[in-house]
Amino acid sequence: MLVFDIGKHSLQNIMTHVNKNGVAPRIHGNTGRKTAKSLVFEDIKRLVQFVSNYADDYGMPQPAAPRGGDNIAPIYLTSETTKMNLHEKYVNMCAQLEPPCRSVKYSTFCNIWTHCLPHIRIATPRDDVCATCEKMRKAIVDSVTEEEKIQSTSNFQNHVIDAQKERQVYNDCIKMAKESYQNENLEKYVHYTFDFCQNVSIPHHSRQMGPLYFLTLRKVQIFGFRIDGMPKQLNFLIDENETIGKDGTSTHGPNAVISMIDYAMNSYSTGETKCAMHADNCPGQNKNQYVIGYFMWRVMTGRHREIEYHMQIPGHARCLVDSGFASLKKLYRRTDCDSLVQLQHVVDMSSATNEAVRYPAWQWRDWKSFLGPVIKPMRGIRKYQYFKMSSDKPGVVTVKENRDTDETTVNVLRSQDRVFPADDLPTVIPAHGLTRERQDYLYKAVRPYVRPMHQDSTCPAPSDQ
Repeated sequence: MLVFDIGKHSLQNIMTHVNKNGVAPRIHGNTGRKTAKSLVFEDIKRLVQFVSNYADDYGMPQPAAPRGGDNIAPIYLTSETTKMNLHEKYVNMCAQLEPPCRSVKYSTFCNIWTHCLPHIRIATPRDDVCATCEKMRKAIVDSVTEEEKIQSTSNFQNHVIDAQKERQVYNDCIKMAKESYQNENLEKYVHYTFDFCQNVSIPHHSRQMGPLYFLTLRKVQIFGFRIDGMPKQLNFLIDENETIGKDGTSTHGPNAVISMIDYAMNSYSTGETKCAMHADNCPGQNKNQYVIGYFMWRVMTGRHREIEYHMQIPGHARCLVDSGFASLKKLYRRTDCDSLVQLQHVVDMSSATNEAVRYPAWQWRDWKSFLGPVIKPMRGIRKYQYFKMSSDKPGVVTVKENRDTDETTVNVLRSQDRVFPADDLPTVIPAHGLTRERQDYLYKAVRPYVRPMHQDSTCPAPSDQ
């Protein structure tokens, strides 16, 4: 017992086995058969049905599965939900059945959920959700009468179905672009996606020093423009000193957005005559008369024969450009960046498809003054999800409210006699730079936390210019 560290009971069991069977391996009595306490199919089915019913009542279904998934759209439970609380409700439910049924323990509850229902997840507080979905879900919960519940549920279902249809349009465009890029015999068809990423700050350290949390660091805006067929994503890094307005302002307006789109389409075009674009529904950036007018200018000057401009439903606008941002941010969080050169290196190393573009590779241009006298505002532009500009109908935009509605045409030219000269471009807007106050702040407050080799490029001494 001392040598083998066993108790008296174990020694007696070994002696009994030797006296009965001789010197032979001991075989457990349950080998080859299930124990009386093992789970049966009905136990697992009851648990899966409970979690599925709970997700149907309180979950937030998403319109499409994420990239690389198994084509099952995820369902998010609210962030205040915990698996421990759900297990308690499950145990109470089993006890209230007639006759009472056996319930599984917490660890088995979590394991079965993970293996059988991986698409049902608990949302984290940072997960983006659609505001419309959230309001409709609350309307279902707050409904009193059966008629109200039926109406609220129907509205929620229609909204999700519409989002799924718009997602299918996006997927079809991606598929056509990839096939066109891989097969030279097909007509050139290119699909672009663009969006802004949340800005980043420099200096950034993976082990952040406490005082940096309370300082206003130097911000760098990131604009992503993705060529989905290749695939390649251009990430425009816009420093505070390189924006149209003072101290990093006027970066999200039409002049800035169109200037970067124009550079990307001119520099990375594959000679296509037809292309499609997807963007979110932000009216200040992507859904206004100037962006529509810019695409009309391209088809009227022969740069493209046809351009399709698509908008997804707000809150359901996740796209491949977001995956490029995710790769960028993942590497950025664990990398020290003291200068814009280091940030550019992080972008280039974050993914095989990511490429950093730095000012002044492109120029800011006054597109609003250039297009304003020619293009008039489009009434009710926010209700449309689809825009089509063609050289066969100069000045006329074909619009649709969603995928299943009929097409209508809208004339956006103020005068039918106006023709854009092919070589005429808007005037260049120089970068405004930093104010003296901002320079003083960066030099005195932020510069001490930048490593010496990068101090001059990140926080230079204030100038009198």
